[in-house]
Amino acid sequence: MKIFLYTFLFLISLSLHCQKKEFSQEELETKIEEFILTKKLDSATYFLKNLDKSEYKSILEKIALNEKLTYKEYNILFSNLSNRTSIRYERISNFIDETIKTPETNQFNKSFFQIKCDQIYNLRDDVSVEKASEKHRELEKYLSNFNKNDIAIQKASLRIQTHPIVLNLIEKNVEDGKKLTLECLEKSRKLNDLELQIMFMYHLSDFLVIERKLDEYIKISEESLALENQLQKHTPYYHAILQHLIDAYIYKGGYTDKVLKLIDELYNDPTYKIQTYSLYLKLLGRPDTDTLIRDQVLQKFEVSDIKQLVEKFQILGKDLNQNDFYKLLFESSNALVNNDFLEEALEVKDQSIALTRKIYSQDLSKSLADFKIEQVEKTKQQEIENEQEKNKLYSLILVLVGVFLFISLLIIRKVLRQSKELTHKNEIINETLKEKELLIKEVHHRVKNNFQIVASLLELQTKGISDKKALELVNEGKNRVKSMALIHQKLYQNDTGLIDFNEYLKMLTKELSIAYKQKNNVETTIDAVNMFFEVDTAIPLGLIINEIITNAYKYAFHNEKENKLSISIHKEAEHFKLIIQDNGNGISEDFDIKNAKSLGLLLVNRLVKQLHGTLKQLNQDGAKFEITFKDNYTRGLVH
Repeated sequence: MKIFLYTFLFLISLSLHCQKKEFSQEELETKIEEFILTKKLDSATYFLKNLDKSEYKSILEKIALNEKLTYKEYNILFSNLSNRTSIRYERISNFIDETIKTPETNQFNKSFFQIKCDQIYNLRDDVSVEKASEKHRELEKYLSNFNKNDIAIQKASLRIQTHPIVLNLIEKNVEDGKKLTLECLEKSRKLNDLELQIMFMYHLSDFLVIERKLDEYIKISEESLALENQLQKHTPYYHAILQHLIDAYIYKGGYTDKVLKLIDELYNDPTYKIQTYSLYLKLLGRPDTDTLIRDQVLQKFEVSDIKQLVEKFQILGKDLNQNDFYKLLFESSNALVNNDFLEEALEVKDQSIALTRKIYSQDLSKSLADFKIEQVEKTKQQEIENEQEKNKLYSLILVLVGVFLFISLLIIRKVLRQSKELTHKNEIINETLKEKELLIKEVHHRVKNNFQIVASLLELQTKGISDKKALELVNEGKNRVKSMALIHQKLYQNDTGLIDFNEYLKMLTKELSIAYKQKNNVETTIDAVNMFFEVDTAIPLGLIINEIITNAYKYAFHNEKENKLSISIHKEAEHFKLIIQDNGNGISEDFDIKNAKSLGLLLVNRLVKQLHGTLKQLNQDGAKFEITFKDNYTRGLVH
């Protein structure tokens, strides 16, 4: 009796302790939203008691009590959910599909239309283009039910054209995408809708970037900004337009006063303040930025030189996400170089390279982890269901043991039914596995596209660089990015998860021969047949080969002679051997590649260590590099 009493008192104490735990209002909202998504409405109701009174709380209470919401209230709910980075948007989209039904009235519902527009946008960016296109078709069908002469329907029909415009932009179909954008812009002007005009001018500027029409890009962005200033409330495109103009002005040069004014405007907005640090550094990284502008920025942040400014921005920008912090490091390096802090610039560049690898690893690990978690959950659910079925079967046998024949017939019937269910479940699992394989391929596709965007930005950056050394560094960086992009292109194009290095080397040498087009008479021999590597080996190996071939093009090859380059990879006992040889003048006898100071050769040495390998340099009718390395499986055996 005493044990029971003590246990009872302990449970009461524990309950009171849990009730005392305090949550912030934002944490409470997040918990309640999670309970609503998982349909645990009793738990949502419990936590709602501690939430401060607001319009949003009343919306959450209605859902918890299974009361009907208006489309406008649903719009507020889904906008809040979409801003939660902790919730995968696919879950929100599924909740929308379960909850929101197409209005059955003959009246156009603007709030319903806005919900579906936002769903298309978020699905396209966070889930898949295919699902976004499916919702786009559904919304087109909805609009077809109304009078096309109605101004509201005309505006809505124009608004959903942003989806095909963005698809053309993704596919780089400039001709069709730009034509559609201009048509929509003209219709928006006839309707005198400033917000629609700003929207389509923003998308038009994206096509002008691809066409490299800088003056038109600046003109369109300035017109968009002028329209924004006519509105009582800025559109969601306003801050993006400011950043477009800042980038364009910096790239063209001669607009430093305007650039500083625009950056200061963003800085004064608390939401965008932290994003402006990289923009200030981008301005100071330009050779044409005068001393007066530089001194204004230094004075604003109470520092004496660029080195101190970079250090301060790294502290102020500690809350940036990893991608934005990489951008801050990138612009920091450029600003340090332009202001003669070369040693510090190299240190920051090393930080950015390390961060890039970390981002890549984390993104890939997260995608794989999510996939594995889902599979484990499904396996556990399958085991639970099977165990429940077994218990039912055993109970049935015990209860009806006296009528053996009748039980036998029931078992046979049940086994047949379970067989069909299992077959159906296996089909679902196989379909899910196919979807996950497509997801992994999509990840590689997006990473490849991101690398190509970085390469394109570096290409644009070279247009404004007059210093030969800086231009060479940027071009080398661009080639490194392209070598990694090729890896992800090969992964996206096959189903094995391995890169055929014979094909990869052909593509890489072709890219480099184009980059050094003035030295195009190089006879290249490649021998890497049946050499396949996974991504953790392929990335560093590709970068190593890129650096050595780049040095050959820069120092070994001349137009006056017959140039030769050979690359081979073959398997030895416990490792692989990579040999790269050219027929140039060779390497100076007193040169030690392991103690080289150049960024490229430093990178080669670090990557060789990463592959648990060795690096050997020889002079043999030219320069010869022998590199031994281990693949991912062999390296794993060492740990």
